[in-house]
Amino acid sequence: MSKQTLGWIIGVFVLFPLFVVLYNKITVRKNNGAKFFSAYYKKIIPVQLSVPKLRGGYSDTLNVEFDHYRVGASPIGYKGLSGNIIGVPFLDLNQHKFYKIRMYDIDNQKYHILSDVLEGQGITAWVNQDDLKDPSYGTKEKPIPVFNFKGIGEPIRITSESEGSVNGYESLEPTNEQYKHNVLTYLTYIMPKDEFKKRFEKTNE
Repeated sequence: MSKQTLGWIIGVFVLFPLFVVLYNKITVRKNNGAKFFSAYYKKIIPVQLSVPKLRGGYSDTLNVEFDHYRVGASPIGYKGLSGNIIGVPFLDLNQHKFYKIRMYDIDNQKYHILSDVLEGQGITAWVNQDDLKDPSYGTKEKPIPVFNFKGIGEPIRITSESEGSVNGYESLEPTNEQYKHNVLTYLTYIMPKDEFKKRFEKTNE
């Protein structure tokens, strides 16, 4: 085996994976969400909320936010370094608490009008009981996370002739798979590390 071939093998199978591990360790903020997914998921309950109706224009009580979270690189094959986030914060008119729909790794184009579709609607939202009871949640700065939602009376949907539409409509409501992905991604990448440790890891030491 030539020195050039040996150097290539060492670079590909030793140095590059090591670099990826170090890169992810330094740049990716990650919790062990999978370990505590079941405990958090089992405490999610449906609640009925009332989305405010606005008088046109932008509002900080109902809007669509776009962001990204860092996933990290994979030493085998290709993996994106980040995932996309869509958030829709709103003030519930019944409880006068702030909630925020959280969805991850979905089509930005499809959901960019979600706040317009939700405006003035009653929805069933799936939220964690502990978040709901925690007095530190429910403010504009720290809204209660919503991982799944469905319209009350009428589905949350848009008119569409694209593939997958039914009778000229396309649903904006998360599938069960997307719902679980929202929860796992939130626990793994979004929940602050200090809060994650306080809620899960310290009680399981």
